[in-house]
Amino acid sequence: MRLGNNDPRLICWFLRFLEKIYRIDKKRLRFGLQLFSDKSKTKALKYWCKELDVSAEQFQKVIITKTKKRGTYRKKSETGVLTIYFSNTKLRDSIIRAIKVLQDEDATLAQLVERIHGESR
Repeated sequence: MRLGNNDPRLICWFLRFLEKIYRIDKKRLRFGLQLFSDKSKTKALKYWCKELDVSAEQFQKVIITKTKKRGTYRKKSETGVLTIYFSNTKLRDSIIRAIKVLQDEDATLAQLVERIHGESR
């Protein structure tokens, strides 16, 4: 399972979701980062580690994309696109089922949480 984005609010929300709803230990997560070549890898890693309260050792790879002379990339994030990785098929399937429940039914968050934790018993 993975999620990538450059919005720290979305990433932090997803981490809280995994911790609170699915009881995932943040230390088990791995991260990847994609940056343009004119951005600072050190600065970006430091930013994400602080923002997410995670260790730099949890970062698997940093992909550097060569900067082009023209384009709108210059207005993109200074801190790159962060991807969260968590290798757990059961969790992925549970999240997919939860999304389908929200799409198909008029379920409340409380009902969804009850259903999720009922599955794991």
